[in-house]
Amino acid sequence: GFEGGLDPIFTYTGIETTGPVNTGSGYDNVLAFTGSTLVAFNPFQASPSTFDLAGPGTFDLNSFVIAGAWGNQTLTIEGLLNSTTIFSTPLPVTPAAQLVTLNWSAIDALRITIDPNGYTDTVNGGGGQHWALDNMVINQPIAQAVPEPGAMALFGIGLVGLGFARRRKAA
Repeated sequence: GFEGGLDPIFTYTGIETTGPVNTGSGYDNVLAFTGSTLVAFNPFQASPSTFDLAGPGTFDLNSFVIAGAWGNQTLTIEGLLNSTTIFSTPLPVTPAAQLVTLNWSAIDALRITIDPNGYTDTVNGGGGQHWALDNMVINQPIAQAVPEPGAMALFGIGLVGLGFARRRKAA
């Protein structure tokens, strides 16, 4: 979260923090979703906006909560390493807060770019292509797919069945 403002783990371009703005806005919806008092956003429709790791090394980006502040739009979310795009995904957003789980590993920057096409204001009292972001989770172990016990049992039964079938065919 951004309760204490922008975290010094990153340097920021085109990103500031704000508190409640307008009922029904993406800002307020993200605050309600996360229980926070501050969110990160792109002032003056800044694009691209970046979260660059302040020191050497990399980080894993697990998830974040985001919304379109004043309307529906598509963002491009990118994970970079040494200024090269490693991961990229288009992300349609509305003023409704949504949890985005990416589980990107070994990046040193997150870049958010607004798409100037297809934007629609949907919240009274606001305007412009802003987004609101909170609860960025980084450096949590990225879960690997683990087979379920039931699936493993079925697999084992299948192997036993194959063994019997082979034995029966050989006899």
